[in-house]
Amino acid sequence: AVVGENEAVQTYGVPPPAIDKGPAILALALLGTKCVPVKHIAAVVGMSVYFVGLASWCAAPKVGSTDYQPIVNMPSLPSKGHVPNLITNPLGASLTNSSVYRTWQRVGALLGLLLPTVVLAQLTLGSKLPAVMTMANWINIGNVGDVKRIVGGPMFLLCFQALTEAVARTALLPLPIRILIPVSYNTLRLSSLQSWAFPSVPSMIPTSLQVLGVANLVYWYANLFFFLVPVGVMQYLRAHFFCVEATEVTVRKGGEGSVGLLP
Repeated sequence: AVVGENEAVQTYGVPPPAIDKGPAILALALLGTKCVPVKHIAAVVGMSVYFVGLASWCAAPKVGSTDYQPIVNMPSLPSKGHVPNLITNPLGASLTNSSVYRTWQRVGALLGLLLPTVVLAQLTLGSKLPAVMTMANWINIGNVGDVKRIVGGPMFLLCFQALTEAVARTALLPLPIRILIPVSYNTLRLSSLQSWAFPSVPSMIPTSLQVLGVANLVYWYANLFFFLVPVGVMQYLRAHFFCVEATEVTVRKGGEGSVGLLP
């Protein structure tokens, strides 16, 4: 799901929302406990450079732009200074305040963060405190380091997704760029979840832990193809067009409910 979508966008004269430090702290903890493969670190660096480049291009002036009438490649707010509700919450309050949406996000947090954190804590502490490993009867792993990286890799990507989304929201990046962030990270995470759910050596991962990997794989596939692409992308693009790019919008009779202007 789109992380933190209920937070308001900065308006003129109002400070931007504070960036939650939780994802950054968890990402550093994963790095410190050697739970992140090198390829995931390289992927995060590459994605970060890519989004910084996109943000720079969006803010760059177009040909013909002047100091008196600046025109950027992709504006993030309307030129008149008023920020419509559809920009502050492109998905619409009726969706983001619904019990279905909130439950869906809670399930994602449980599968993608909470349960893997418990697993990694047991594996990490078990390598230093044998008593912990003895208490965790389900853990019967030969190479603990490999399993930690298999479980920690998707978590690391999810943490950086949340952090990148928060920075993009605070920096007021255009809506099309903001929705590209969760779509990109969700897609990138699927390959690492595939290795967790269906490892090359099945005996490498206990059955209970493999079930958690399969649950994560199913959830994030569903999140990408049934929420982000058909709902999130469409709502964000429509909000950007109607509220930022368009100077005048004429809606056909009876079509008011299909333009995405949700309450």
